[in-house]
Amino acid sequence: MDIRNLRVEIPGLSINDYRVSDRDLEFRALDNESHPFPDQRGKWRRLTANELVLHFRLKTIVGIWFLEKVCDWETELADQKVANAA
Repeated sequence: MDIRNLRVEIPGLSINDYRVSDRDLEFRALDNESHPFPDQRGKWRRLTANELVLHFRLKTIVGIWFLEKVCDWETELADQKVANAA
């Protein structure tokens, strides 16, 4: 199953919403009722390379989840190359 969204919720705090779009990781913030904030926080934006590196270094759930996605893409690409070579 290919899950392209991840929502991180901590009671009493805003919700961090992540999604994979064209192999990029995007983020937006939601209020406690899962509604996007009306300002810039509620709009999807691509994470920067530095933000991604920080997630990987800190081994956050977001970094682990996205790394699994990247590994899945690499496996699919290798499988396609083998199938095309046959």
